[in-house]
Amino acid sequence: MNRRRGARPGAAWRRHARVLLAACLLIGSAATSQVVLDSEARRQLEGDIERYEQLQAARRQELADIEAALGATSAQLQQRIAERNQVSAELAERGREREAIVGQIAVLEEERLATEARIADLEVRLGAMHERVSELLVTLYKQRGSPALFTLSRSQSFSDLRVRNHYVSLLSSQDADVIGELDSLLFALQMERQSLADQQAALRDAEAQLAAAEAELQAAQERLNAIVADLESTRQGQLALQADLLEEQQRIEASLSDLDSALEAEMDRLRAAEAAARAEAARAAQDRERRLAAERQAEQAADQLNALREALEPLNTGFVRPLDGARLVTRFGAANNSYLELEAGAANAAVYSVAPGVVQVTNYLGANLGYLVAVDHGGGMTSVYVNLRPPVVEELQVVAQGQLLGYLGGGTLVHNDTLHFYVRRAAGDGAYTYVDPAPMLGW
Repeated sequence: MNRRRGARPGAAWRRHARVLLAACLLIGSAATSQVVLDSEARRQLEGDIERYEQLQAARRQELADIEAALGATSAQLQQRIAERNQVSAELAERGREREAIVGQIAVLEEERLATEARIADLEVRLGAMHERVSELLVTLYKQRGSPALFTLSRSQSFSDLRVRNHYVSLLSSQDADVIGELDSLLFALQMERQSLADQQAALRDAEAQLAAAEAELQAAQERLNAIVADLESTRQGQLALQADLLEEQQRIEASLSDLDSALEAEMDRLRAAEAAARAEAARAAQDRERRLAAERQAEQAADQLNALREALEPLNTGFVRPLDGARLVTRFGAANNSYLELEAGAANAAVYSVAPGVVQVTNYLGANLGYLVAVDHGGGMTSVYVNLRPPVVEELQVVAQGQLLGYLGGGTLVHNDTLHFYVRRAAGDGAYTYVDPAPMLGW
């Protein structure tokens, strides 16, 4: 079975990591992946590295065993997995279409309510106008000596009065203003009622589109369920699914292999921007406006740099849990997995940062697993959150402990109440190991 695999560290990498541990003792805290280790922390990190290496070795062995077990059926099962992924992508697209229509309906409902409020206001104003026009008609009736005014006074309704408005020129200026205001109100009411009718028609169309989108969504979900059920119905299909999960682990870990570069580059950019602005301020010492502008730019760059530094200071209070009412479903390493599987108390639950830090990456993993968010907490510690909908944070954004990152439900193959939570630690010189987050979260 031809499969993509992650890095194979092996004995050479292990020896390299051991050497790097000693180097970590001499490293300061200027860079995000650098951390000073005492003897106890070093022993803990050695244990983490050893455990992760064992996990990776077991994962590679399991993949090799699955390849051997599948044999000639491998290609056929891979085609079935590819079909599952295609339907999964279609399901995600139908879901996005449904959300767009729901958003459109919400906007139309707001517009409809606003139009109804304006109509109600116009009707109140017309009620007040009714009294003024009634008084005018009584006055005209008393003055019916003029044939033209007699004709106008016989108007029985607002509409009738508008039809006869060619007589308005015979009225006094004050009376003509009353009829003109009436005309404007009736026209405005007519336009608002037409607008309401159009909005109601658009709302009915959107609701019909929503019904069709939900039908397509349900059909796609049923096709996906059927494919997964078919694969799970045989031992070979179960092995193919397990192999795909293991390979997905390796793809995620590989995608996080170089997270520090963007953050370090941003910090370098801010340092350079501050230095350049201060140099410009010095050169413009005689030009007050230029000097002040350069100093403002320097202070802004310094503030941004300090915000990043402060977010990466070591946390002494411990992690908070990333979900309200979280329940631990699968432990680290239970199926050669490098994450905790956590279950929220509700679907599409909010996901929070376990500690203060800087968002390193927000990445779309695909329809199966949705979005990933990685947060650097300083001291070489990074937390990773998988199965999110589009995140509410941006890359290089400073976040507080407990700050909202996004909502569950981004993937089609993971329940919308489930989070895959990773923690990785720096092992020195750009190398990382994944560790068990359970003790950090109180499990």
